[in-house]
Amino acid sequence: MRYADKAHSKFAYIMAAVVVACCSLPASKILAVDQPYGKVKLLEGYKYKRSSTVDTINGLIYEDGGLSIEFESGISQGYAVTPKERDKYLWYREQTVNGHRVMVALTTSGAGTVWEPEKPRGPKPRKILMVTFPGRFGPDDAANFYAEILNEREVADVLLTALTFDPAE
Repeated sequence: MRYADKAHSKFAYIMAAVVVACCSLPASKILAVDQPYGKVKLLEGYKYKRSSTVDTINGLIYEDGGLSIEFESGISQGYAVTPKERDKYLWYREQTVNGHRVMVALTTSGAGTVWEPEKPRGPKPRKILMVTFPGRFGPDDAANFYAEILNEREVADVLLTALTFDPAE
């Protein structure tokens, strides 16, 4: 057998082993889709479900029967929270966290946001907490977190979760 034939044969065996190994793993282990995007750290009792569209990465961080935090990130996403809309919010705060600009606002449904929860839990007007991490790739590049808030504990849970997001990841 020539050297070239041995090399091709060895390469074929290695590739077959890689394919078998990958096919025996669930897709979530290969693509890490079960891990929160941006290395978000979940609080105890919370779960994560990831989805996506053509130009965004979306997800849901939720507690069974309780708070749900919707997440979206993409280069054409736009900012959920903007300083120019601050007069429409109940409150607005801005900070740099781990070297990344973050804007946070609490508003009511229909005022300062068009976002509504998929499964509303309270009557209108709903209190909506929004967190925005501006991106690096243009004026509409952003990661946004949204949640319908029923009490102060939920404000804390959203902030303790969203502020672990790392835009560099």
